[in-house]
Amino acid sequence: MKNFEIIIGIENHVELKTKTKMFSSAPVSYGETPNTNVNETDMAYPGSLPTINKKGIELAIRACSALKMEIDTLVKFDRKNYFYPDLTKGYQITQQYNPIGKNGKLIININGEAKEVDIERLHMEEDTAKQIHKDDLTYIDYNRAGTGLVEIVTRPVLRSADEACAYVEKLREVLLFLKVSDVKMNEGSLRTDVNISIRPYGTNEFSNKVEIKNLNSISNIKKAIEFEVERQTKLMLNNEVIIQETRRFDDTTNSTVSMRSKSDALDYKYFREPNIMPIQLDQNWVNECIKNSPELADIKRVKYTNEYKLSNNDANIILTSIEMSEFFEEAIKHTKNYTKVANILISDIQAQLNSENISIDKLALSPIHLAEMINLVDDSVISSKHTKTILPIIMKDSSKSVIEIVEELNIKMISDENEITNLVNPIIESNIELLEQYNERPERVTKTIMGQLMKVTGGNVNPEAGMNIIIKLVESKLK
Repeated sequence: MKNFEIIIGIENHVELKTKTKMFSSAPVSYGETPNTNVNETDMAYPGSLPTINKKGIELAIRACSALKMEIDTLVKFDRKNYFYPDLTKGYQITQQYNPIGKNGKLIININGEAKEVDIERLHMEEDTAKQIHKDDLTYIDYNRAGTGLVEIVTRPVLRSADEACAYVEKLREVLLFLKVSDVKMNEGSLRTDVNISIRPYGTNEFSNKVEIKNLNSISNIKKAIEFEVERQTKLMLNNEVIIQETRRFDDTTNSTVSMRSKSDALDYKYFREPNIMPIQLDQNWVNECIKNSPELADIKRVKYTNEYKLSNNDANIILTSIEMSEFFEEAIKHTKNYTKVANILISDIQAQLNSENISIDKLALSPIHLAEMINLVDDSVISSKHTKTILPIIMKDSSKSVIEIVEELNIKMISDENEITNLVNPIIESNIELLEQYNERPERVTKTIMGQLMKVTGGNVNPEAGMNIIIKLVESKLK
């Protein structure tokens, strides 16, 4: 296998995070009853005409800017003609001739080294309906039909499965934090097609290109590429022809299976979409779209480590979820203990989220309540161990402030000197003989008294204040 060079190009279909579809007013949402989020345009009823979703164009511009692309401000659409049951019109509205973005790049990290991946184009189009195969029947859900997509196409510059996976992971992070898409591969809002060729090192001719469609996880991308490279290598070594075709990945056998021979682009007979006139975007509006783009994860990562002093590992864990990142940033507006916020998020709270398989925005917990709890610890109003009691409560109920919960549970730490003195004096008086050991074993004496103090107060004495007063009273007694 080492005698062959691997050439990989990737196409990603990314569903845009819009409220309505790209060319109709039908709502966009996942998991609804089939064929309920459709209208006459999605179903291609005679006389229905497409209208452009402005938000969809804004999201495409955000993506183009983040990927360092040249943006074409003259927006034009074309028809890609083909017959398929998931395409009621018999054609798909796309941007074949004038993609909104071209000539971009994305930096990925491979084993500690940066690699620049060339991106050929980004174009807008509409999604097709979803086919569901059961037994010998095929059902079609048109809820997805017409949802806005951007297709992002790399040049064939990737050289291994690891590079391909790193590229898709990085692209996913960029689009997620830009809020261009929710990029959920398991729900189909990010779908990956991989094109693979091989050639003997030192030669110029590639083998025929094989496309693997709709890979729905990073691990499946890696497995599919590794299988396909091995399959093509065996064919080439046996002097057999590698057929240009489209294949799918079967995750039960970890192998690729032929779907159909690959059509050339000319077979689609593209022509201009006559129902959508070219639109010249205002450059000021384009600039505003770029200026108002959300902060990228890479910028947050630098801020988290340099300004908030989090470890690289903690910063990366928080940045795996945009909801977690937003929660963190809101919480630190109300406390300066950034490290403590991060520690609780990635330990106790993450464990709860994992057990319930939910994101943090589904908890009742608010960033203000978490910050309030941490501030109460820092101000010695409660102890660190009390957070183990309070946190499960505020994760399920946001109706009370943390201090109200502390007072209801009577777990407020006692720090008042007079109050502690009044509590310690009787303990000392009942342990007079113990004080005789103080000169030889001071720690034994003070810890014994501290233990009794904690017992009578239910552990609610401020340990530092309590110990200072114990030492002071014991030493005054021995004078």
